[in-house]
Amino acid sequence: MNVLDHLTQEHRKAEQLMAQLQDTEPSPERDQLVAELTEALRVHMAVEERFIYPIVVDVLGDEAEEEAEIEHGLARDGIDKINELCDEPGFAAALDMVKAGIAHHVKEEEQTVFPELRAKAADRIEPLVPDELESAVRSSSEDQTRDELYRQAQNANVPGRSTMSKQELADAVSADNS
Repeated sequence: MNVLDHLTQEHRKAEQLMAQLQDTEPSPERDQLVAELTEALRVHMAVEERFIYPIVVDVLGDEAEEEAEIEHGLARDGIDKINELCDEPGFAAALDMVKAGIAHHVKEEEQTVFPELRAKAADRIEPLVPDELESAVRSSSEDQTRDELYRQAQNANVPGRSTMSKQELADAVSADNS
């Protein structure tokens, strides 16, 4: 399976997770689904940003890449909000916001960006192996935001995390996972 087909498959997985979340109440099940969605989108967006968007710039230009980057930023903000509101009123509204933003982004990618890449950059897309790309992203903290690293540090009960820089958080989370 090529990387664009894999990314499309991941779009369906994210949509499925969001549909499941729509029917949940505050619970460990919701927490687990939010964590799964958060990680799936983090890895998905990092793969696109690091490996696909440089090709997008060459094939479709800066504007298409900039729009996609802005949409990813909005998705990250929305994911942060659903994590924050996981057990609070307003969760459903935050989830609706994320769903709408992702739906727009997915439509644009699947109807415009991916077909253009298949037509004009197949030679650059075909060598990209999804498992290798995801592995590279998962092993790197550079694609994680400070907030994502902070949440990991919080989950690991890392002392002093509130005053740590992004790099210090990455180091602390990495040491905790060792």
